[in-house]
Amino acid sequence: MLSWLAVCCSGLLHINAAYKGPRWQFYLFKPLTILLMMLIALVGGETNVYTYLILVGLLFSLFGDVFLMLPKDRFIPGLLSFLIAHILYSVAFWQQFDGPMIWWLPSLIGAASVIVFLLLLPNLGPLLIPVGIYIAVIAQMAWGAGEFWMNAHSQTAAYAFGGALLFMVSDTVLAFERFKGPFRASVLLVMSTYFCAQGLITLSVMP
Repeated sequence: MLSWLAVCCSGLLHINAAYKGPRWQFYLFKPLTILLMMLIALVGGETNVYTYLILVGLLFSLFGDVFLMLPKDRFIPGLLSFLIAHILYSVAFWQQFDGPMIWWLPSLIGAASVIVFLLLLPNLGPLLIPVGIYIAVIAQMAWGAGEFWMNAHSQTAAYAFGGALLFMVSDTVLAFERFKGPFRASVLLVMSTYFCAQGLITLSVMP
């Protein structure tokens, strides 16, 4: 419980610093929040391939966080880091899937992803292909987590699916903020859903 309290405090300090400063607090607490989740998973998670995949996914997420908050724009390295993280999460979720495919699930997730892509399309410019690939990868990550939950109906699967869906929400808001224009609540929406998503995915490794 104390470790998760530390995660919450760290995340809130980052969000507060994004609006009010100081800058050192902004730069410190974003990666620290993910690092704390990694330590929780490392200490309390089960010793299996699933946990290792989630841990490495968190590590690449940490890399992505650092790239995206640097003063000089590092959007492509950040995008690539999170792309690798989503692939690792996808492998973890699909490895847990063992049962009949629920075909309406990818239809819903795919339709939502296509709508988001079409809304962003006029503003993507040279990033059209990288962003399109990223959207496809995160959509199939959420699909994998959803199939895992629809078949297992376990608490672990529920955490994974909830985290995957929140990740889609966070990245969608981030994409609109970047390509359509910033708005004041964007940091709060992006980071609160992002930290919750990573927290739920981390919880999915617990016994």
